[in-house]
Amino acid sequence: MLDYWQGTLSNLPAATVSLLLSLVAGGLLWFLQNRLTRFDDHQVLFRDGSVAYLVQRAALVLGFAIAALPTTTRTADDLPWYSLLGQTYELVWVVVAFVAVRYVVDGVLLRRTANDAELLRGNVALGVVEAGFYLGFGFILNGSLTGASPTMALGLASTVVFGGLGLALVVAVFWLHEAVTPWSIRDELRAGGLTAAFEAAGVLLSVGIVVREGVAGDFTGWGVGLVAFSVTAVVAVVTLYLFRWLANRLLLRGLTIGAVQREHRVVASAFGAVVMVTVAVLVAAVVRTQL
Repeated sequence: MLDYWQGTLSNLPAATVSLLLSLVAGGLLWFLQNRLTRFDDHQVLFRDGSVAYLVQRAALVLGFAIAALPTTTRTADDLPWYSLLGQTYELVWVVVAFVAVRYVVDGVLLRRTANDAELLRGNVALGVVEAGFYLGFGFILNGSLTGASPTMALGLASTVVFGGLGLALVVAVFWLHEAVTPWSIRDELRAGGLTAAFEAAGVLLSVGIVVREGVAGDFTGWGVGLVAFSVTAVVAVVTLYLFRWLANRLLLRGLTIGAVQREHRVVASAFGAVVMVTVAVLVAAVVRTQL
């Protein structure tokens, strides 16, 4: 017991600084996001009480926390003072990635439309989908920062490459989902359709959860890493859609996905999204044991 307390106390200063670095990085991301908007975020959130904008910004904060977890959850042996420099690099990458993905989200979800203007107009549906995007991307960044590499340079390179590949996959799945559905997700989002929003957000978050396993782990070579990522991508898309169809048949008896959308059954759509995320967590656990 005494050894335990001695080890804890000796590690406390570095652990405290590590936590402070994460909090500072989170504050920096919040500040940068505020600077990138053309309105007063504080006014919109805390005085006007915009629910649509709250959903988006709350997901951004939570997505950052998910992404930053590997940089702060270290044991005493992993946390000498010099490792804080590596954590700083990783947190800078997380902040830069989330700032950059803002423009990807804007370009993918509602092209030729000012997403911020839609949120200010009270479009909660758009906020829900952006939330799914940010949370899914947070899981992908989490995976890209998990594991060891032979050198810091290789670690940073693999983090950026696999984080970018994961983002590209999420975007591709959104486009695929738009292509295979008989309704236009973008048109539904512009109209504030929550049924389509929950549907799309569930897909985005679920893919991020499973793909996280494909980018996580120790870096053992580009070939091995790319194969693992590719296999996980295929497993993610095929398995998620298969089990989503099966779960909906069993749980939403008499209601097809198309009927849910046509009849604007928001509760059924939200429940379907929860089911899909639940399936994704289970699929991710299985993938983790196989890679």
